Amino acid sequence: MSRVDRSYSKYESIRTYEDRGKMKWNPFATAELASAHRDYRSDFNFEEPGFSLEQDDKMTMLSFAKSLQLEITIEYQSEKVNKKVTGIVLDWKDKTGIIFKKQDGHFQEIDLERIVKLTDKEYFDPYLKQ
Repeated sequence: MSRVDRSYSKYESIRTYEDRGKMKWNPFATAELASAHRDYRSDFNFEEPGFSLEQDDKMTMLSFAKSLQLEITIEYQSEKVNKKVTGIVLDWKDKTGIIFKKQDGHFQEIDLERIVKLTDKEYFDPYLKQ
């Protein structure tokens, strides 16, 4: 019996499946799809952010923080969870993101589309409430 190469799949149940010859394809496909879906749902965090900033608001707030060298906290999406980082905006990265200097002195590039929330100690709350 020849084995079909399913090494492309990240799910073990699909990679190790061996067709017994008598099984119809429909139950195989449905069972494997259901198994993969269960694995995906168990791995994924469906937590939605409270709100998301518009692109213009992000650019305005980041420009303001960069020009005044304000220490800000950025909440951004990293894979399946939101992460927070505090520091100073140093520069723009090709108009698609920023170069951020964290409190520990390390640098990080953050894409604008991944930014969920920006906070500081005094300026951003009044701006967002306008």
